[in-house]
Formats: sequence, C-alpha cells, structure tokens
Amino acid sequence: MSKVNQEQIFQAAREVLDEKGYEKARLADVARKLDISSAALYKHFKNKEDLFEGTLVDWLNMIDEPLFAANERAKPADRDRALHDWMWLLSSRRQEFFLEEPELTKLYKEVLERNHELLNPRLVAFSEVVENIMAWDTFRHQRGATIMQTFAMFYHPYFVNMWKDPLLKTLFESTWLEINPILADAQTEG
Repeated sequence: MSKVNQEQIFQAAREVLDEKGYEKARLADVARKLDISSAALYKHFKNKEDLFEGTLVDWLNMIDEPLFAANERAKPADRDRALHDWMWLLSSRRQEFFLEEPELTKLYKEVLERNHELLNPRLVAFSEVVENIMAWDTFRHQRGATIMQTFAMFYHPYFVNMWKDPLLKTLFESTWLEINPILADAQTEG
C-alpha cells in the first residue's frame, strides 16, 4: 500500500465516475484504483459525497483557473474586445471540458440542483472579472451578473446538450451583437 496525494485521489475518483457513474461509484472503488484501503481513503474524505464534491471542485478550479488568470482591467479602447474574448474563453473551456467528462458534468448539474453553493461563488467571481475588465466600479456587480446571465447558455452545464450545435459560435456572436448597445451605454456612463 502506498501513500497517495489529493491529486491522485481526485484523478482516481474521476476515472471511477467515468466508468461507473455517480450512483454506482463507491469509495472502495476509488481506494482499489489507488491500491489503498478504504479506511485510508476515509482519512481524507468523510464519505462518498465529500470525495466526489471535492473532485468536482478540483475539476472546476482546473477548468476556470485560466479565466481568473486573465482578469485584467482593459484599456478603454480595448474593453469590448477584452470582454468578448474573455467570455468566449469561459464558454469554450467549459464546453470542451464538460463535453469530455459527461459524468462530472452530470454530477455538477445534480449538485447545482440540490445546493447552489457551488454556483453562487463562481457566478459572483465571474461577475467580478467582467466588472474588472470593463472598469465598472459601481452597482455591486450587477452589470457583471447581467452579462453572465445573458451568456449562461454558453458556459452553464444545464445547456451542455446544446453545445454540439455547429452554429453555437454564430449564436454566441449574435448574442454579443445584441448586448453591444448596452455595453456602449455603460461605457459612456462609466
């Protein structure tokens, strides 16, 4: 039996999820993959839910890390393009990873349905990035939240079934054109 770190545990949990789905997955399956006892795994996680929610948060952090790294206040002339590119980065990363790991995506949707704790902090954090890029320092992130809600179908797991549509990028650009007047008005105010 070897020592394992959290990264190895999460990777094994992702593999078990992919093979068995959440309902059939057990801590013992993850422990077996790691060649450790179930008791050793319980030292890290109190139960199945704790392990797989930890795995989910780790996965989301990996997906979203470049988004938070790209959180830079844009120069006035570059703000629209910077926001557009950031929104597409968010959309394309989530589409890529959510489609690649359907069991984690399914779990994420289920967790969101029963407990909005995972969604709210991320939505607020994404709204803060939008506000920072656009240099909007008022309204307590309401403008950023409005932008995030407008583009929800491009990054939220509830819409994953729509992401294989070949016209998705066209729809994104169309949505962008629809909000352009709002962004222009906000720029003249701010």
